[in-house]
Amino acid sequence: MAQQKHVLLLVETSRVFGRGVIEGISRFAKEQADWIFHFQDRGILEGLSPWLRNWKGDGIITRSAVRSLAKEFDRLKCPVVELLGDGQTLISEVRTDEMITAEHAIDHLIKQGYPHVAFYSHSNSWWSDARLKAFETIVRQRGLSGHVYPGAFKGDRQPYPPWKPAYEKPTLQWLDQLPKPVGIWAVADSQAVRLLESCWQIDLRVPVDVGILGTSNDELVCRLLSPSLSSIDLDASQIGYHAAALLDQKMNRPTPKRSGSKKRPKPRFIPPGGVVSRGSTNPIAIHDPELAMAMQIIARDAMHGLTVEQLAQEMYVSRSTLERRFRAYFKHSPAHEINQTRVERAKTLLRDTALPVHAVSDKVGFASPENFVRFFRRIVGKTPRQYRLQFFHNITRDVATD
Repeated sequence: MAQQKHVLLLVETSRVFGRGVIEGISRFAKEQADWIFHFQDRGILEGLSPWLRNWKGDGIITRSAVRSLAKEFDRLKCPVVELLGDGQTLISEVRTDEMITAEHAIDHLIKQGYPHVAFYSHSNSWWSDARLKAFETIVRQRGLSGHVYPGAFKGDRQPYPPWKPAYEKPTLQWLDQLPKPVGIWAVADSQAVRLLESCWQIDLRVPVDVGILGTSNDELVCRLLSPSLSSIDLDASQIGYHAAALLDQKMNRPTPKRSGSKKRPKPRFIPPGGVVSRGSTNPIAIHDPELAMAMQIIARDAMHGLTVEQLAQEMYVSRSTLERRFRAYFKHSPAHEINQTRVERAKTLLRDTALPVHAVSDKVGFASPENFVRFFRRIVGKTPRQYRLQFFHNITRDVATD
């Protein structure tokens, strides 16, 4: 019987993302490993507690915002999986795929009817830089009207810079000068809160004049606000699960010979879970309550084989009227919306689960897997299997070396 491994978790419990990571680590340990965990309640900026300086164990999973921890890890002499770091001395080995995150953000804001999109961050951390770069890349590729908060990357490079009163005036000026209506992607939920407060100060209507989309989907924060905050779920649990898989591989492989230089690990990129849409990006509910109801019906019934005719009947309108109003507002048909809803759900299941294709087919409302495969390939341009292979990580495979 394999000996139990002692694993140290240096992951913040003070943030929703950190708690999600811990949940994913726990899930892996229950399914795949026999670990004894050592951890404590901690904040994101805490260093190593004195009682841990002489800790002797088998591996560490950490989100290190404090650079001095790198020396402590060297002294502890055990495998480490880093999930944050400073982007220089400490490199994140399992991280959010920022390009896919930016695609989700921009797709959502455009779909909600905002002709202009913008990016907001008052920090200049490596992870916010990565989101900015992804935003600018997608905007450029699509030829969109994109805007970036110009004061975002000034000052020191703390991993989580706090809000300062000095940020308020330039934020208000930037919001006032943006073309309207505009959908803004905030780098984090905490910064989306500041945007919402700023809009109140200068009488900008959310979501009519400004749509605000946060990042991390902290349910407590998002539901507390008025209007409630739309946000991108980063699927922290999946990041934790893959981090645990990576540590398991590191702890069980032969110890590599020491060389004069350390190669930087190649990161694993984990796609986000998707956008959780709430009031802050839902102008349709104000402009056209009936279309908002149609979208709710599609979200509820698309996986159960909803047709355009059934949708029109439930709304007590003719099919031609429904088609006309959809095309006027969304620039596409209700059938397109139903199909996209089914496809996006299928993509999530293919990315984030090991369900066989026939089971995915059933969950998105197809009577036969063959019809599902044809449908998926027509819309996505790939078969479900080809799409899955872009994201699927074999957690039993040895860690690749550079």
